[in-house]
Amino acid sequence: MAANKTLNGLEAQSAQARDRLLDAAERLFCEKGFDRTSVRDLTRAADCNIAAVNYHFGGKGNLYIQMFHRQMHRMMDRHREVIVRLTSTPGATLEDLLRGVVSQPLKQLERNDPSSAVMKLMVREVLNQHIGKDEILGSMKNEFFTMLGDAIRSFCPTLSLRNTQMLFFSLDALVIHPVLFSDFYLEVIPDLDIDGIIEHTVKVAAAGIRAYAGGGD
Repeated sequence: MAANKTLNGLEAQSAQARDRLLDAAERLFCEKGFDRTSVRDLTRAADCNIAAVNYHFGGKGNLYIQMFHRQMHRMMDRHREVIVRLTSTPGATLEDLLRGVVSQPLKQLERNDPSSAVMKLMVREVLNQHIGKDEILGSMKNEFFTMLGDAIRSFCPTLSLRNTQMLFFSLDALVIHPVLFSDFYLEVIPDLDIDGIIEHTVKVAAAGIRAYAGGGD
C-alpha cells in the first residue's frame, strides 16, 4: 500500500512538472521565439532539471509542438461544449451558434489571455511553413470539421456537405484574420471593439451560410 502511494505521488509530481514545462513554453516561446528560447530557460522557468524536457517531450522541438496541441485541445473542448449546448437548446439560432464559436478566440484577445498569444504564434508558424499544419492539427481538424459542420447543418439542413466544408474554411478565415490583425482593425476604425468584430463576423458568416442553404452554388 505504501509503495502504491509513493508511486502515485511520483506520477503526480511528474505530471505537474510536465504541465509546468508547457506553461513555461507558452510564455517563453511567445515572448522570445523558438530559436532564442533555450532548454535551460524553459527548465529554469518551470523549476525542473534539464533532463525533464527530454524525459517528457523528447526535446525542445516536440515540446514546442505539444504546446500547440494542448492549446488546440483546450479550444476544441470549449467549442464542443458550446456546440452541444446550442444544438440542444430550443429556439437557438444559427447566429447563436456562430457567436458562440467565434466569441471564444476573439474574446481571448480582449482579455489579453495567454492563449491568444499561442494562437497567433501557431497561425504564423503554419503560414510561414516553419512547422507543418498536420504536426499541430493532426486528426483534430477532421474531428472539428465534422462537429461544426454537423452543427451548422442542423440549423440549415439543405446545405450540401461540400458547401458546408467550404463555408467552414471561410468562417475559419473570418476568425483568424482579426486574431492576427485586430490592432490594425481598431486603429483604422477607432470606435470599433471586439464585440463589434464578433457581430460583424457572425452577420457575414450567417448571410453566406443562408445564401448557400437557399440554393446558391
